[in-house]
Amino acid sequence: MENFQKIAVLIDADNTQLSKLEAVLHEVSTYGRIVVKKAYGNWRKDSLKNWEPELKRLAIRAEQQFDYVTGKNTTDIAMVIGAMDLLHNNMYDALVLVSSDSDYTRLASRIRESGREVMGFGEKKTPKPFIKSCDKFIYVEILGQTPPPEKAAPAKKKADAK
Repeated sequence: MENFQKIAVLIDADNTQLSKLEAVLHEVSTYGRIVVKKAYGNWRKDSLKNWEPELKRLAIRAEQQFDYVTGKNTTDIAMVIGAMDLLHNNMYDALVLVSSDSDYTRLASRIRESGREVMGFGEKKTPKPFIKSCDKFIYVEILGQTPPPEKAAPAKKKADAK
């Protein structure tokens, strides 16, 4: 991935670790300027009640999506529509999808087909097809960790001179 002028970040709150949001945004910012940050979810759900302070702190726009029927993926569909709107306004060089959900596999492929770069962030449980449909995929578990120190090569023994 190269550096980009404009990046849009879309977050599936139902399938993202809240504790990793800041690290994800920090990593994305190393690739270019983030101009759109949106998180999709039903913010009335108990499972998302802790998101509000973090969304405010990180200046992420909350996109409310009510569950019209229990068990359906209305949040996923809202995020796909949001991504397609961003894609078709031709203002972004790259889109970032933050989710561990395989439902975004076709979306990532479609973004690539449009000639834009797509980066994914998700947990190690993320299905391979979604990972492979992204130009770059980063596991959130490794964000914020310092890499292990490199081991020194063993010293070569000098031959005894006699």
